[in-house]
Amino acid sequence: MKILEGKEFPGISPGAKIGSGVQLAADVIIAAGAVIDDNVVIEPGVVIYENVHLAEQTFVGAQCILGERLSSFYKDPAYENPALEIGPGSHLRSGTIIYAGCTTGENFATGHRAIIREYSHFGNNCTFGTFSQSDGQIKVGNNCRFHNNVFIATFTTIEDNVHFYPMSCTTDSLHPPCQLSRQGPYLESGVIVGARVLLLPRVRIGAGAVVAGGSVVSHDVPAGTVVAGSPARVVKNKNEIRCHLQDRPAYESLSAEDRLD
Repeated sequence: MKILEGKEFPGISPGAKIGSGVQLAADVIIAAGAVIDDNVVIEPGVVIYENVHLAEQTFVGAQCILGERLSSFYKDPAYENPALEIGPGSHLRSGTIIYAGCTTGENFATGHRAIIREYSHFGNNCTFGTFSQSDGQIKVGNNCRFHNNVFIATFTTIEDNVHFYPMSCTTDSLHPPCQLSRQGPYLESGVIVGARVLLLPRVRIGAGAVVAGGSVVSHDVPAGTVVAGSPARVVKNKNEIRCHLQDRPAYESLSAEDRLD
């Protein structure tokens, strides 16, 4: 039984390492081998499996599951859970499930009931929205945003500063349900993917391109262009499109100060 700050926590294994200033709900379960750094907050009903490391200043909402075991756990008596690393200052909203073998950078955030499958890797300052799912083995750079209900297929690669809007989806199989030679899309830096977009396997989206909402992308997209339709075709260069509210490029990123004006 683990006793912290005068309270009893029967769900915490003696083999777990708990830092200072950690705030725990009474019904949290933490397995042996988990490491919780200083000033982490863990809310009710959270399950943390072995070989999970939560860096300092992380918040874990109610009923999250961290280090979910892989399918081989049920078949291999010698199974060892791969490490899950959650970066400092992260914020995992209630119901999030993150499988073993994943890594996130600092200031990672999820929406409610997000699911991140095994061996998904995120850089710094990424958000993964409510009801979104990574199907595993994806690579994501820094400063990426995934809105609600986004699905990222296995073997998708995403560079820095990419934005996905609601209900957009990547795929990894040319001839489903065939599982041979699966490969998701590759998105270069600064890409914007509109709502309800479908990106087919193996396409490459060039840096700074914009994919209009509702498009189906079946071929590579040149950098700096706007594509639309099904199948998606180039309609303009991105720098030709102006904001109809302000005299500026429509897809220019605004600073926090500008957004408040």
